[in-house]
Amino acid sequence: MTLQVNGNAAARWVVNFNNGNVNDNHMNNNACVRAVRASEYQCNAAVSLKQLHDAWLKARKGKKPSVNQLQFDNNWSGNLLQLQQSINDCTWQPLPSTCFIALKPKAREIHAPDFSDRVVHHWLVPQLEALWEPAFIFDSYANRKGKGSHAAVARLQQFIRQVPKAYYLQLDIHNFFNSIHRPTLWAMLKRKLIKVGASIQVLHATHALLKQHPLQQGASYRCNDAERAAVPMHKRLENSASGCGLPIGNLSSQFFANVYLDALDQFVKHTLKAKCYIRYVDDFIIVHSDKAQLQQWQCDIEQFIATRLQLKLKQDIRLSPLTDGVDFLGYVVRPTHTSARRRVVSHFKVALAGWESQHVTGQTVTATPESIRHIRSVIASYLGHIKQADSHRLISKINQRYPWVSAVTANLKFHHQLENTLVTINTGTTK
Repeated sequence: MTLQVNGNAAARWVVNFNNGNVNDNHMNNNACVRAVRASEYQCNAAVSLKQLHDAWLKARKGKKPSVNQLQFDNNWSGNLLQLQQSINDCTWQPLPSTCFIALKPKAREIHAPDFSDRVVHHWLVPQLEALWEPAFIFDSYANRKGKGSHAAVARLQQFIRQVPKAYYLQLDIHNFFNSIHRPTLWAMLKRKLIKVGASIQVLHATHALLKQHPLQQGASYRCNDAERAAVPMHKRLENSASGCGLPIGNLSSQFFANVYLDALDQFVKHTLKAKCYIRYVDDFIIVHSDKAQLQQWQCDIEQFIATRLQLKLKQDIRLSPLTDGVDFLGYVVRPTHTSARRRVVSHFKVALAGWESQHVTGQTVTATPESIRHIRSVIASYLGHIKQADSHRLISKINQRYPWVSAVTANLKFHHQLENTLVTINTGTTK
């Protein structure tokens, strides 16, 4: 890295980054970035071992250790030093990922990055978030601190109650993650990173995640033929168009998705001037009293995402009165109340009935500790979702129909010698 002086445009640092006119000022600025004050962007020129150690701890937190992680942890200090050198030398590249299939609510590929790549993500993404978070609109709710699906549903109901006799337009991006155009995304990221004087290490790591297809380094598939066949061909990352596609399951992809659709958010809020607009990943809703206005906005949005983001809408476009209820993020939101989606409740009851048929007889539960822990986590997941809705009567009916639920969800602890053996729990009630 050397200093290049060019008349009045001094203090440009030459970097080994072949990206043409990085300053977007119609001048020959190839491989040059402008130095800025440290207060504008807090990032060391080189990644420190402490930064990577912190990222390693975050990557491990709350995760059941995989074989890949255990291998990394076995020599964590040496592996962190190796990562530090590759990042600082600008030679770091993502490693092959592991793909498995999630079948519910619908079949889709999940690409788990190599654990060392996860460490890099936890080092890089918080720095990028610090830059973009202040610019994101308030009503973007996916993968952001203090937001989330429950906050999005509450905000939607707030919009609905402001104009209860209005209409809603609900749109979704077709095959979103596989359709993200990486060169367009990189141009968005590069412009801001250069402007704030991001280090060459941050620039290189960000570009390394986007400059080639995510499967360029290869992938191992941990799924059987039937599971893989359940994923439609156009939903597979390997079949994404040239220059397109981000892997679902990466921390970096979640952030990049918000950056990519921030252009849409700004367009809807500041050009269309839609006040009641909310987005969660690629699912977004506008509430307005004029149905014709929503129809016009739909056309405007369709044209904008096609020309600016190379995206298109799903054919399932909903333009309906708010009194019909808005099906959003597993809930049906109405002006008067919010209820859990019927499909979610149905899946919960099927899970309870299936476990009951195998392990419950009268007032007695017979199962292994592992099986009890599993159903306990299933119950906690569904109830955590359902309780966010107006669901007192629903929960009462579930407890009445499945009285053993309270017994298995009690704070039970099992001696390690009981693992893999059947234990008996008396529910104390008559089914």
